[in-house]
Amino acid sequence: ESTIKELVDKEGCCLVVTTGGTGPAKRDVTPEATEAVCDRMMPGFGELMRQESLKYVPTAILSRQTAGLRGSSLIINLPGKPKAIRQCLDAVFPAVPYCIDLMDGPYLECDESVIKPFRPKSK
Repeated sequence: ESTIKELVDKEGCCLVVTTGGTGPAKRDVTPEATEAVCDRMMPGFGELMRQESLKYVPTAILSRQTAGLRGSSLIINLPGKPKAIRQCLDAVFPAVPYCIDLMDGPYLECDESVIKPFRPKSK
């Protein structure tokens, strides 16, 4: 919890990504730590990550990934297993640069050969 606050409040990170601690075990408290420091929650991130993970494992319903906003920062909790991290990050990351744009954060550029961000077309 204090590390997330430090990254956002002191270091000025516009994006904080955590991995692990999102399951049902007693030691899995990452979502609670995230919720404790966020001003607003972004439930669509967790919903999409679980939906994506369900394509691979039926136990995805046990995962409690979440995301939220603190100031001008987006905080995303990913699962702990490397393969699941990649699957979930690939699913949600296209929305991340636009989310940061909407919070007046820095303009994030991506290597579109790796992942293509989605930004609505300007008028």
